Amino acid sequence: MEKDFASHVFDLERMKDCLPPQALQKFLRTRDQKKSLDPEVADQIAREIRKWSEAMGVTHFTHWFMPLTGLTAGKQNTFLEWEGNRRIISCFSGRDLVKGEPDASSFPHGGMRSTFEARGYTAWDPCSPVFIIKNQKSCVLFIPSVFYGFNGCVLDKKTPLLRSLKRINDISLKILSCFNQRAGWVKNMVGVEQEFFLVRESDYQLRPDLKTAGRLIFAARPPRGQQMGDHYFGAIPAQVLQFLEAVEEEALKLGIPIKTRHNEVAPNQFELAPLYEEANIAADHNQLLMDLLQGLARQHGMVCLLHEKPFVFFNGSGKHVNWSLMDSRGRNCFTPGDSRSSRLVFLSFLAGFLCGINRHHGLLQAVLASPGNELRLGGHEAPPAILSVFLGDELQGIIDDPWAFVEGKFAKAEMKRFEEFVPPILHDLADRNRTSPIAFTGNKFEFRMPGSSASLAFPMAAINLMVAAGLDEVHAAIAAAAEEKATVRTLQALLSDHAAIVFNGDNYSAEWRDDARRRGLFIPVSVPETILHLQDERNVRLFENYAILSRQEIEARTSIKVEIYVKTVEMELRVARYMLRAFIIPAALKNQAMLLQALHHFPQEVLASRPGLLADQHAFIAKFTEKINRAMEMLAQLDLDNERLKEGDDAEQARLCSGTIRPHLQAAAEIVDKIEERVDRDFWRLPRVADILFR
Repeated sequence: MEKDFASHVFDLERMKDCLPPQALQKFLRTRDQKKSLDPEVADQIAREIRKWSEAMGVTHFTHWFMPLTGLTAGKQNTFLEWEGNRRIISCFSGRDLVKGEPDASSFPHGGMRSTFEARGYTAWDPCSPVFIIKNQKSCVLFIPSVFYGFNGCVLDKKTPLLRSLKRINDISLKILSCFNQRAGWVKNMVGVEQEFFLVRESDYQLRPDLKTAGRLIFAARPPRGQQMGDHYFGAIPAQVLQFLEAVEEEALKLGIPIKTRHNEVAPNQFELAPLYEEANIAADHNQLLMDLLQGLARQHGMVCLLHEKPFVFFNGSGKHVNWSLMDSRGRNCFTPGDSRSSRLVFLSFLAGFLCGINRHHGLLQAVLASPGNELRLGGHEAPPAILSVFLGDELQGIIDDPWAFVEGKFAKAEMKRFEEFVPPILHDLADRNRTSPIAFTGNKFEFRMPGSSASLAFPMAAINLMVAAGLDEVHAAIAAAAEEKATVRTLQALLSDHAAIVFNGDNYSAEWRDDARRRGLFIPVSVPETILHLQDERNVRLFENYAILSRQEIEARTSIKVEIYVKTVEMELRVARYMLRAFIIPAALKNQAMLLQALHHFPQEVLASRPGLLADQHAFIAKFTEKINRAMEMLAQLDLDNERLKEGDDAEQARLCSGTIRPHLQAAAEIVDKIEERVDRDFWRLPRVADILFR
């Protein structure tokens, strides 16, 4: 296994083997200090990449980037070039490696450029190594890149992340230096738990809603779902296990260190989780992993659903992001050390984290708001939409008495032993609060709100930006403190000022919403309204002050997110209308005709002697007919919604989608569920959920 790891990646180890020391040092300076890459060094690296990739069978190369669609993109080119008198040669220069020029006219831009301004540029991200992916007949070299327009506007999700990593590094080093804790750099480390659903390809092809919207819009609850809790951590179905083994094999070659695989809570739901990595590489790897899941599933007769809520009555899928900071000496900034200075460092980073999250938590909610997450967040199977941080009793005790903590006199929670077990096992210091959107889990924070289909790059950029702003506030405060006690008092004051974001209770409780409102926390009302908070003046100034994005780029991202929301709901509306007309109402009418025919053929001589015998059957058919009529009324309402959706601007359409169309879709679904439960299988052409589940 170890020998195959990253076998398809031109990583730093391969560079060390083939580059001259001087060229390698110049490349490392570019990677670590964000300096311009010497063109001569770029040519040297390109030559070595070409030799390595051609030996691996590579025929094409592409600049691989993350446009504002939330997906990945790239234009594939061969190595072929003309030389002299029409002689074809294989060529890959430093310029080919460093810069590309895809057509940018069809990618979302939110009004940052004119339609006729088609030129766009991709630029290699040297912090993320190039890799190859083998197809059936070709092999392609992928160059991780950023993407921007001819006018310099940022058109991708990764550029803000790379900029945020620089900001978090710079302020973290300042904090460390305040306590004589030297380091060469501080990196954002991330571990991503990826949840997803699998369904059979044959069932998928027969469900227009799955094919169009990625979720079941109409489907009755099966008699047995997840109520027995028998799927979670259970035996992985054989077909699924073969698929996961294929994913892990390909991921291993691409340097994606997958650690865990298991059944999730909902039927047909699974999870893969890799080891910790640097944030920008983790973002690339998560995009790659999603591509692998979707591509390889088809080869195994299945379809991978990354929608946050494919089944309305089952748990949805998230993407838990485990987030921490590590310095060049291997120290985790969120692990209390044995010395006074290291404990002060811990307090400072904790204060900066809480300060940044408390001041700007509405920004994170705006970044994470999406049409899929709207259906997932807020239930008793995912974090509530209200953002808070869980710390646990031990950390809360440290905050309550930070001076005792600095002096090493705080009451440490003891690691208990369960003596009845052989061998004895240790009892962890704190439990896990699965209801909290952000939870401290020992030496890291776990963000549980990102949706399963989300690109991680922009959410991580926002988190880093928020924390960097908080750490800046901490640094300004402690730099003014004259001595240690003053520093501790300052940190204690900051922790107290931002205690509103800390909640160690049950986030699902009815009381929490009222408590959160009293604390002044942002309470999301709808996804469109939440998205618009991206361009609040305080958020725009935050992005601009830290040179992450300009006002125009923030406004563009807001516009694109609203547009995506509208288009998503519009597709749901269209497929719902189609299914009602082509599948559901015809099936119901056929079933109604069958029932009426049965009554028509009932022996009249029996009815003559017992005239009330069929009263219950007539009542049954009457109630069924009422549901058919109601479905027809809902279809007419959805038709009207479709006409209304053609009017107004994106903001008005988004409000209509959230406040009217989605509630109407839900109401239609409730009627259709009752119809489906009463229609004969011979008439119901759509696979039912009970048929789709792996049982």
